[in-house]
Amino acid sequence: MTSQSHPHTLRFLLLLSLLGCGATLVLQEVEVPQYKERGSRAELWCRYKLANATLYSLKWYKGDKLFYQYIPANNVTKNTFFVPGVNVDVEGSNAVMVALQDLELRSSGTYKCEVITEAPLFHTKFGEGNMTVIELPESAPVLDGAKMSYQLGERVRVNCTSLFSKPAASLEWYINDQLVTQPRFLKRYKPHKEPDGLETAVLGLTFVTSRAHFPSGKMRLKCVAKIATVYYQSQETSVIETGFLPRTQAEEHRHAGHSYFFGSGTSSNGVAWLLLFLGALLNT
Repeated sequence: MTSQSHPHTLRFLLLLSLLGCGATLVLQEVEVPQYKERGSRAELWCRYKLANATLYSLKWYKGDKLFYQYIPANNVTKNTFFVPGVNVDVEGSNAVMVALQDLELRSSGTYKCEVITEAPLFHTKFGEGNMTVIELPESAPVLDGAKMSYQLGERVRVNCTSLFSKPAASLEWYINDQLVTQPRFLKRYKPHKEPDGLETAVLGLTFVTSRAHFPSGKMRLKCVAKIATVYYQSQETSVIETGFLPRTQAEEHRHAGHSYFFGSGTSSNGVAWLLLFLGALLNT
């Protein structure tokens, strides 16, 4: 390179630098839904600001596998590529958003968008987010093992089961609306793997009854099943204290044999009727 051409080269590089500064690509937001139900639709957004630059391409990856690209300069601007569990709604996708339909359990994973500006700079920005596809249980949790009544000092052994979900539901036990946290009262089981990839969760509860468990002679046992922030279901049952007799009924029972008159009159009326009856006997 000659000394005469050197100033021209410097000016050209400076011009490119200035163009680059004015055309900075800014990735504003990547929005990937955290949880979606199986069979539903998800929209993945990649919002960016081009300033003075021109978009060359927007690409979306699941893990490291490309499944969607948008190149505005091409005759066919939108293209998709096969990735297991990724079903692109091409018509519903564009330069900032890709729409996924008919979500499967294997659609769960990390999704990454890549934005590239046009030549000569080809500025590139990446952003990503995680999505988990869930299968909700078909019913509320099931309680098993509870008796209709318990004596004071008797051991309670019950199980709560949440059937067929993905991931397995998180279970909690409540006694009279008080969350049971003591590990010695809880029996935890590993989620059972079902043949279709779903899971069944089971949590046991065992404790010895006391007077405090039976306010007004009744105890309520409740199990709550949760999955992230999208599912909450509960099931509960009430059991009674064996031999419990409410105080008002007990008092009535103790006084049941001391009534000597009929009707709803006072005791003085009863005495009056008794005197009249005795008088009638004497006059006969």
